[in-house]
Amino acid sequence: MDIAFSLVLPIFGVIAIGYLASRSGLMSDAGIDGLDVYVFTFGIPSLLFRNLAHTELPATLPWGLWISYYGAMLAIWAVGSVIARVILKRPPADAVMLGFGGGQGNVVMLGLPIILTGFGPEAGVPLFLLLMFHGLILITTATLLLEFTRAREGEEVSVKRILFAGLKSSLKNPVIIGLLAGVIYGQLGVALPAVIDKTFELIAQSAIPCALFVLGGTLTRYHIRRSVGAASLTVMFKLVAHPALVFVLAYYVFDLPSLWVAVATVLAGMPTGVYSSILAGRYQAAPGASSSAVLMATGLSLVTLTVLLQIFLG
Repeated sequence: MDIAFSLVLPIFGVIAIGYLASRSGLMSDAGIDGLDVYVFTFGIPSLLFRNLAHTELPATLPWGLWISYYGAMLAIWAVGSVIARVILKRPPADAVMLGFGGGQGNVVMLGLPIILTGFGPEAGVPLFLLLMFHGLILITTATLLLEFTRAREGEEVSVKRILFAGLKSSLKNPVIIGLLAGVIYGQLGVALPAVIDKTFELIAQSAIPCALFVLGGTLTRYHIRRSVGAASLTVMFKLVAHPALVFVLAYYVFDLPSLWVAVATVLAGMPTGVYSSILAGRYQAAPGASSSAVLMATGLSLVTLTVLLQIFLG
């Protein structure tokens, strides 16, 4: 387990420092929020742009990769929601969010550092191909489903408006802009000028440690408050069922290259992302369980991610 521990422990060490800095008051909430803006507006987009500008993409669309990851994600989401609705007797909106937390992972703040550090720059191709649609698919689908639960209570829902808002939000997202700009520039076949390349490199080097520090700082805002049983369901689906199903599809069904299988599986093993709790609070749909799931999944992922990385790197 030495390889996995030597990779995972320093990453979670930075998260722990961010958590302690925020909890002790050395970093204020405003300071964490400011650093968060830097990470998502400059750091991560620069990292994505520079990597993709130097990366040759596959000639054909990677349908097997997308279906393996997103097909598994939607299946896990559906099964989790059905269990929450039928067995746990949760209201429809709560069931949607409990299933959502089983599919939506912290793929940027935690996924990027772990995968790029563990598997190297060559892992960037499958990783970036997956990140291109992550927010658009999950957030738009979740918003639609939550709006439909409101419609059952007599409120009108506009599918066209929600789809347009989701697409507009994605195209304005700095992370997506960095991805698309890197893809477009990379296809031009023109090397980045040395000065520009070095500038992006310096910013990109700060992205991963800052993202991890911010993740630790924001975790102080989440608590294991209530609905631990429901949260445990979400955590089990996110940390175990999701990566297991992705692996089966990627390896046995689509026979993807070994690196692509590893990247998709480990990305699926990322803990429930904080946006799950944000969306739950916005719609008042299982906010307690969602907050608990974020904290529980992040803590337990220290173990589950170590196991996954040992499988693929050991």
